[in-house]
Amino acid sequence: MIIFGILAVLLLAFVFFIILSSRPLDKATAITKINELVSSQVGKQTVTQAIVYIDSPRLSVSETFAYGKLNGSSIQVDQPFHVASVGKAFTATLIGILIDENKMTLTDRICSYLSNEVLDGLFVYQGTDYQDEVTVGQLLNHTSGIADYFADKTEGSPAIQELMINNPDTFWSPKQLVAFSQKFQTSVGSPGEKFHYSDTGYILLGMIIEHVSDLSFDTMLREKIFLPLHMNDSYLMFYSEPVNGLRPIADVHLAGANVKDYQSVSIDWAGGGIISTANDLATFIRALNNFEIISQKTLNNLYHFDHQYRSGIHYGYGFMEYQFGEFFPTLKSLPPFIGHMGILGTQMFYSKGTDMVYISSFGSDVFAAGSVRTFIKVLSILNRIK
Repeated sequence: MIIFGILAVLLLAFVFFIILSSRPLDKATAITKINELVSSQVGKQTVTQAIVYIDSPRLSVSETFAYGKLNGSSIQVDQPFHVASVGKAFTATLIGILIDENKMTLTDRICSYLSNEVLDGLFVYQGTDYQDEVTVGQLLNHTSGIADYFADKTEGSPAIQELMINNPDTFWSPKQLVAFSQKFQTSVGSPGEKFHYSDTGYILLGMIIEHVSDLSFDTMLREKIFLPLHMNDSYLMFYSEPVNGLRPIADVHLAGANVKDYQSVSIDWAGGGIISTANDLATFIRALNNFEIISQKTLNNLYHFDHQYRSGIHYGYGFMEYQFGEFFPTLKSLPPFIGHMGILGTQMFYSKGTDMVYISSFGSDVFAAGSVRTFIKVLSILNRIK
């Protein structure tokens, strides 16, 4: 995952302070301001479409804002889009389901589920092979020591993003993704030593889910989450279709190209290969936090945010928590939000304290930091409603 431009957020702190301390707004004016804010993002950098969903029962605000064009027509509020690493929350949820079914635990050693062939070389650090010590929980919270095929340096091969752009017709299987780290990358530490974000680890989690459930990863998503929650526009790209049928997805700008129709986008899978809509993601994050998918006990265990991704962003077991006050003191009035973000400016977050859901998609890797700034600006406007 490309590192967030947190400094850009801090540079805007004075502006946010002015916003937070300015006069109250009525609801209609606040919605107008958010509408103007979202529409103004289209055309910035490589953003061709912008979707923002807000649901706040306490403020009586439930709105979806959608701007931009797709195939010559205006983008719709129910436009399917690539969720990127927001999909990691779904992978973690499937692990939670299997835990509730007493089929596994966070402390299980992954060597119990995966063969030596799959694990060979992935966890060798300073001459010691730690594959027999790595746990499911360490893969979930990115402390296993495994490299990240998506963003880490390679030896003997171009970076996988370069391969994806230059070979758009190449389909990457999960085994090939793991093999990429085996052949061209090295471990970054021993298990439990440090936090290191890794898509490779989440590919292994997808394989573990398949082994424990005896079902394919896409079938687990469909039968355990999408169908029960009537998420009829959601599916795993390349592996299944949604109940409502396939529709064109929003643009996916990555590494300077619009890759939405590339077969090589298959580099995601269990690390974030889901296509969904704002409404479907909102349905999921609400159901999850109402304990409709996994038990409260299991969810609380996944919500142990013991590691810091960046200042203001804490990481648990497949979920992130934003603590906006850590970005800058003037943002302390904004409540914490739990969920996950993605490299394409995708955000899926829920605030227990305010019962608010926020979803966004901007379809651009260079707008990752911009999506955080937009999130903060939207919350700042909502904070002024009286």
